[in-house]
Amino acid sequence: MTPELWWLSGIMALGGFAGLLDATIINVAIGPLAKVFGSDLATVQWVVTGYLLAITAAIPMSGWATARFGAKQTVIFSQVVFLVGSLLSGLAWSASSLIVFRVIQGIGGGLAVPVGQALLAQAAGPKRLGRLMSVVTVPALFAPLIGPSLGGVLIDHLGWRWIFFVNVPFCVVTIALVRAKVKNVVAPSAGARLDLTGLVLLLPGLALLVHGLSEAGSAGGFGSGGVIGGLAAGAVLLLAFGARALRSRTEGLLDLRLFRVPDFRSGTLAGLLMSMAMYGVLIPLPLYYQVVRGTSVLDSALLLLPQSLGYLLAIVLVNALTARLGVRTLTVIGIVLALAGTLPYALVDAHPNQLLLGTTLVVRGFGLGASMMPTMTIAFASVPKETAPSATSAFNVFQRVGASLGTAVLTVVLQQRLTGELPAHAHSLGQVEPGGTVARGLAPSFGAPFWWAMLFTALALFPAFFLPGRLPAAAGSGAPGVPPARESGSATPADRPPPVVP
Repeated sequence: MTPELWWLSGIMALGGFAGLLDATIINVAIGPLAKVFGSDLATVQWVVTGYLLAITAAIPMSGWATARFGAKQTVIFSQVVFLVGSLLSGLAWSASSLIVFRVIQGIGGGLAVPVGQALLAQAAGPKRLGRLMSVVTVPALFAPLIGPSLGGVLIDHLGWRWIFFVNVPFCVVTIALVRAKVKNVVAPSAGARLDLTGLVLLLPGLALLVHGLSEAGSAGGFGSGGVIGGLAAGAVLLLAFGARALRSRTEGLLDLRLFRVPDFRSGTLAGLLMSMAMYGVLIPLPLYYQVVRGTSVLDSALLLLPQSLGYLLAIVLVNALTARLGVRTLTVIGIVLALAGTLPYALVDAHPNQLLLGTTLVVRGFGLGASMMPTMTIAFASVPKETAPSATSAFNVFQRVGASLGTAVLTVVLQQRLTGELPAHAHSLGQVEPGGTVARGLAPSFGAPFWWAMLFTALALFPAFFLPGRLPAAAGSGAPGVPPARESGSATPADRPPPVVP
């Protein structure tokens, strides 16, 4: 382990931390942002969803960008884009401008982690990669603990703009260190090609689908022509992308032929559904505390900590539990625990037992970690080692798609319930006195998105039952129907992504 490798792993950990921190800070800020801009939840949720969709777009382009321009240059570009997006987001003057600037942020954040992993993989080689990746994944473990609480402090004492300005020093230091300490291990190649057709089909398809769901929340249902048209157009584009990707003999933006491998298919589908359940409640959960209970943003953030603690505990124990119980059994147990930990929130009222809610949130976090980590592991262990970069990209994209859909769907559900319950003089949550009589009367409305989260969680049981009992004895030895890897000269993400951030 040379000093250069330790420097590289530390720089990549720092570079990824800002994006992970930003993803956890924003969830406690949706209520204040809706109040500041006078917008409904269906609009403001795009501050989160737009960011997630931008990450989804950037992940499959990361391999091409690294191969074409070099890992060092792409890392610097990602940090500059994230820095610019953070500054613009902090200067936003409306909900629409903030959504646009968050998309810019997401492009930078989506490139930062996979390109950093590619750089580590190139520099370290397979024998040293695991040790260095353990350093890089540290921010993914601590961001959920620090992010919401830091966001609460910044919003309560400095204002919402500082949840974006806080990223600036991380980006500046990372750019300086990359320029001074990092060099390209694999030379850029002008011959690297980007699948533009796949890009044109995938990204508008996802955006139209999520936008249709968001519009359904604003329109109060799925009956309007705009909602139906958006959903139909998004579905057609995504179906066209899928048909093209499955027929293609060359590797495109996403290699959907990996879904011919049963374990990869089951693990990825279970991960998508669990992502919908996990990310979907991250807007309703702090909003319940801020609106119904009348807590400050900081207090609502602290009340979310039990879920992060449960999730981190699961990550620490997952290897030992997998060895003892097996992949399928542990995943099913985790899903059941996540269901049990969500139920009290589906039944929540204006005067809950806070000890019960905190305890069940630990159970929910543990269940999410115990179910999602094995699905990730089996998805990568089920394909040949040379296809691991493609599997990493596909799994991460589907995970982000699940997060985007879950956020949009559950926010739509909450928006529809609140629209029916708000009194005539209040047109949005910003006009409701936190913790007042009207706010307490809205408590049952906040239970609705948790019932949907339980539905997504329960659906994950179906692919989970098809997971293998144990990890393959020789992971990556080959699987039928899996295409060959891309050329060895191209840069790719590392074999294992960091843990999902709850």
